[in-house]
Amino acid sequence: MTEREAWVALASTHGVGDHTFSRLLAIHGSAQAVLAAIAGVRAGHADRALAEWSGVRLRPGLARAIKRAADDPGRVQHEVEDLGGWTLTPLDDAYPRALRAIEEPPPVLYGSGDREALSAEPLVAVVGTRRPTAVARDLATRIGQRLAEAHVTVVSGLAPGIDADVHRAALEGEMQTVAVIGSGMDAPGPRPNRRLAQRIRGCGAVVGELAPGVRATRGTFPRRNRIISGLCNATIVVEAPARSGALITARHALEQGRRLLVAPGRPLDPRIRGNLVLLRESPARPLIGLDEMLADLDLGAAGVETDGDAPQLTRDRALGLLEPTQRQVAEALTDGPATIDGLCRSTELDPGVVSAALTMLQLRGWASTHGPTQLPAGPLTRMDK
Repeated sequence: MTEREAWVALASTHGVGDHTFSRLLAIHGSAQAVLAAIAGVRAGHADRALAEWSGVRLRPGLARAIKRAADDPGRVQHEVEDLGGWTLTPLDDAYPRALRAIEEPPPVLYGSGDREALSAEPLVAVVGTRRPTAVARDLATRIGQRLAEAHVTVVSGLAPGIDADVHRAALEGEMQTVAVIGSGMDAPGPRPNRRLAQRIRGCGAVVGELAPGVRATRGTFPRRNRIISGLCNATIVVEAPARSGALITARHALEQGRRLLVAPGRPLDPRIRGNLVLLRESPARPLIGLDEMLADLDLGAAGVETDGDAPQLTRDRALGLLEPTQRQVAEALTDGPATIDGLCRSTELDPGVVSAALTMLQLRGWASTHGPTQLPAGPLTRMDK
C-alpha cells in the first residue's frame, strides 16, 4: 500500500472529517502509520483508541470502517475512475496551490472533467442566492459573460439561481468554469442541474471533497463553500439575504485573505440584506460596473503588468476605466496632493462633482484623505504609464 492509497482510503472513510484526518496525521506522521496503528489495536478497543488520538467524539464503529478501508485501499480510487473521474491530494503536484494555503484544505478532491481548470489563472468565484430577483439574475449573467471575455475561469456551486446562471454565462462565452459540489461525484448537484454539470465536465471541472456514494446534507454545503473561495483569487457576491450560503463563502474569502466584491443594493430589501451587511462590516469593495470590476479584481487583464506574483494595474489603464468626471479628478490628483478647492480650479468642476468623484476613487482605494488634503493611492501613485 502506497502512502497515497492509504491517504485516500483514510480520508474517504465516512466519519473521518478534515479535523480528524489532520489530527490523526499529526499524531502518527502518515496515513500508512494511522492505518497500521488502528490495525494493531485489539478488537473492541479500537474506537476508544481512535477517540483518544483524535481528541474528539467519533461515531461508533468508525475504527471498524477504517480497518475495512485499509483492507481494500484502492476501492474508492477505482470507483472514481469507473465514473470517469480523478482524485487529487496534497501529495500530488497538481493539487491547487491556492487550496494548500487555506486552513484544513480538503484531504482529497474528487472530480471529473479537466483537473487543470482548478489551477487556472485567474479564478473568480461568483455566488448568490438560490432565489434571485430578475435584476440579480441579469447581473450574474453579465458578470459571467464579462469574466469569460477577460479569459477568467468562473467558480461557483452548481446550485439553482445565481450559481447556475453564472456557470451558463461562462459556458456560453466559450470559457471553462468550475463547479464545487456538496455531495459525492456520482450525484453532482441538484437534479435539475445534472445536465448543466455534464456541460461543465466538457468545458471545465466538477469537483468536491466527498467520496462517491456520500449524499449531500445540511452541513456539507457550508463546508464546500470554503473550497469555492479557497480556489479563487477573488469572490463576487451578487445577491444574498441575511442568512445565506453566499455570505459563508464571502466570510471564508475574507478569512483566507482573498479579494471580495459585493454588489450594492436597495436599502430595506431583505433579499439583498447580506450584501449591505458585508459592505458595512467588512473590507469588501462595492461592485459598481463591469469594467470597474476587472480593475478592482486586479487579475492581470489587458493593461495589467506583473511584478513577481503581484499583478499591478498601470496608471493609463486605471484612468481609462473611469467615467469622464472621475478621470478628470484622477488626472489632476496624479500631479500630487491637492485640496478640493485646488481640484475644482484645475478641473473647472463644481465642488459637488469633485467630491462625488473623490468618493468613488476612495471606494476603489485609488485616493485617500489626510485632513483637508487629497492624496493619490493605488495605481494613481505609480510612475509607470
